[in-house]
Amino acid sequence: MKFYDLDLVPGRDCGDCTICCTVMAIDRPEIQKRAGVTCRHCSDQGCAIYDARPQLCRDFHCGWRQLPILAESWRPDISGVFTEIEVIEDETAISLVLIGNPLKTIRQSWFLDFIITGVEGGVPLYLGLPGPDGFQGASLPITTRQMAEAAATSRAAVKVLLEKELKRLTAHEFEPRTFAYSGKDFGR
Repeated sequence: MKFYDLDLVPGRDCGDCTICCTVMAIDRPEIQKRAGVTCRHCSDQGCAIYDARPQLCRDFHCGWRQLPILAESWRPDISGVFTEIEVIEDETAISLVLIGNPLKTIRQSWFLDFIITGVEGGVPLYLGLPGPDGFQGASLPITTRQMAEAAATSRAAVKVLLEKELKRLTAHEFEPRTFAYSGKDFGR
C-alpha cells in the first residue's frame, strides 16, 4: 500500500463529521487547541469559518478520507475510530484512535478484519486512545510478531490480543500536553 502523497477517495466528504475538530491537539503559531476540546468555530453544520479557516485545517484529512480500503462505515463519527496516516518512529503508519467505546470497537468483525488484513500485509498499525482534556493520547504498535501469529490463527486470537493491548493503553499514565505556542487558542 502506498502511504505518501495520497489523494482523497473520490466522492467521500466529511458530511456531518467534525471529530477532527475535537480529538486533535494543535500547537502551531497560527492556532492552538487542546486535544479533546472542540474548536470554537465548530458548529452543528461544520466549520462556522469554513471559507476563512486556517491553512492547517484546509490541508488536514483523516485516514478515512484518504484510504479507499476503509468502508463508508469507517467515518469517524460513525465507527468510533479516528484514523490518521502519520509518521511514527520514522515510518509511515496508520494510527487507529479509539474515540467511541474502545472495547466494543475492537470486538467488531469489521475492525478485527482490518487489523488482520493490515498485519498480514505488513502495514504498520498503531492502536491509540485519546487522553483526557488537555493530556496527550497514548498509542502502541500492533503490527507485531505476536499479532501476526494471532492473525494467522483466527479472528478470536486477534480479539484476545487486542483486548490485552487495550488494557495496556487504558493503564497508561496520560501526560499533560505542553504547548510551544500561545495566544491563538481556538478551543471553546
